[in-house]
Amino acid sequence: MLHFIVWLIVSGIAGLIASKVVNKSGSGMILDVVLGIVGGFVGGFIVTRLPFLSGLDDGGGVRGLLVEIIVAAVGAMLVIVLYNLIFRRN
Repeated sequence: MLHFIVWLIVSGIAGLIASKVVNKSGSGMILDVVLGIVGGFVGGFIVTRLPFLSGLDDGGGVRGLLVEIIVAAVGAMLVIVLYNLIFRRN
């Protein structure tokens, strides 16, 4: 349970960071966090499905946390780009 809570926090922070990288201005804090959490799911799903990335998960520790942050941020960037393509008409 604690790991899940940490993962939610990490994914939310990754969403805030990813939104600033993709949009420069962000989409609003709540939407950025939600997109980050969705991106964390997407990033985790992708990592577990690709055999050459399966070795990234070492079961915890600092390296595990850094990997989770990177995976969540990349997943969040992907979700934010897709969100912008679908919902933004600019």
